Parts: sequence; C-alpha cells; structure tokens
Amino acid sequence: ASPMRTSASATMCARAAARAFASTLRQTTARPAGVSSSVSWRAAWSSSALGKSSRRPCSHLRSDRRRACLSSPPPPPARAMATGGNNMETDRRRAHARAARAVPLKLVIVSKGGGKAMDAACKEWSDKIKRYAPFSETTVKTNPKNAKSPKAQLEAEGERVMKHLEKNDFVVLMDERGETLTSEQLATLVADAGDGGSSACAFVVGGPFGHGDAVIKRANRKIKLSSMVMNHQVARLVLLEQIYRAWTILRGEPYHH
Repeated sequence: ASPMRTSASATMCARAAARAFASTLRQTTARPAGVSSSVSWRAAWSSSALGKSSRRPCSHLRSDRRRACLSSPPPPPARAMATGGNNMETDRRRAHARAARAVPLKLVIVSKGGGKAMDAACKEWSDKIKRYAPFSETTVKTNPKNAKSPKAQLEAEGERVMKHLEKNDFVVLMDERGETLTSEQLATLVADAGDGGSSACAFVVGGPFGHGDAVIKRANRKIKLSSMVMNHQVARLVLLEQIYRAWTILRGEPYHH
C-alpha cells in the first residue's frame, strides 16, 4: 500500500478510537475541563490509562474485532461482599419477613459477671436490639446463698430468677436438652410471643448446674444454642446476636444471609 493510503487508514482508525473514547466517557463521567476538540480528545485517549489498557487486550484481534473491543465499555466491578451484607435472595428474605408486635425482650442470666470486655461486646448487641423492641438484661448472682450442694444452689438461683419473671411473660430457657432452632425459627418464636399477647419474651440462661425446678416448670419453650457446652458469657453473647438477627429477619433486612 502507498504511504498516502496507509496514513489515511491510520487517521480513520485514530478518529474511530477517539469517537469510542468520547462515547465511553460521556456514559461514565463528564468531559474533563480543557478538552473540547476532536484533536484534544485523541490526545487524551492516547495518553489515558483507559486507552492503554483497552489496546493491550485487543492487540491480538483482527481490525474489525479490535474496533468493537475498543468501543465496548469496561464491565462493572464485581460487588465485594461485606460482613452482614446482602447475599440472600430477595424472595427468600421476603418469605420470612412478617409484621410483628415489638414485644419487650428480657434476658435473665445466672452469672458471676463477664468482665468489662464481654460487657462492652454484649452492650453493642443489646443496643442494636433496642432499635426494634424494648430490651432489658438482668444478672442473678451464682449461688447467692453459698449453698454447698448443687441442688440447693439450683433452688436458690431459681428463686432469684423467678422474681424477674412476670405472670404473662413468655419464658424461653436455654437448655442443653432443649430443641434446636434455626435463626428463622427463632424469629418466628419472637413474633409469636408478641402476637400471642405476652407481656414480654424472657430468655433465661441458667447457672453452672442448669435451672431450678420452679424455673423449668415456668418455661414455655426450651431451646439450645449448640450441642456443645458453652461458657455462660459466650452463650449470652451468642444469644444477643441471634435475637438481633431474628428481628432483622422479621423486618426483611439484609443482615441475615
């Protein structure tokens, strides 16, 4: 081919590339200040990172396919998954959402105390729960009467726990022999407690030997958080997170996935 024809062909390719570059920028951002003419657009295209990155992967293609590659806008970046992000299908999330009365929630735990670090972590979750319903937490001292036998200790702890339970409370015991629930089923339990007219939904975590007879008889449900044995403060933290999760499920929010 003659030098004149080659030069004309190169000019046409440059103009096509400039038009593609201008079209891509119009779709993604405003025209940069100071770039107005087609010549300036070609210069910007040649020196831009977009132009350089677009030419490299297309260099092995034929001229017609190379032009199509250069004119195609880059694919959108993949969405990064964050903790608690929405990775649950919308229809599935809506399937578990339901209107529920914001029944007051209680946590009664028999414990010596968790320390500042554990209390701070638990407070974070309890504050989140309060976005959806009133929430209170009560700690009953382990072995309040310094009894020597486990049975006497259980009864003493049970007496203290019963003082924090009202007649119309829906009482849920954490028990290693209780039923296993999914997070969705726990959400249903909380909603049913509110819709059933209960004055509150009370979750009770017993002491090292479990629950006293009076507390066991008072319970409406018995559930377990795990088949493994947990430290009472760990169980407290896990339970608070699950109560918060239950409310996000009822509201159809994307925390649960």
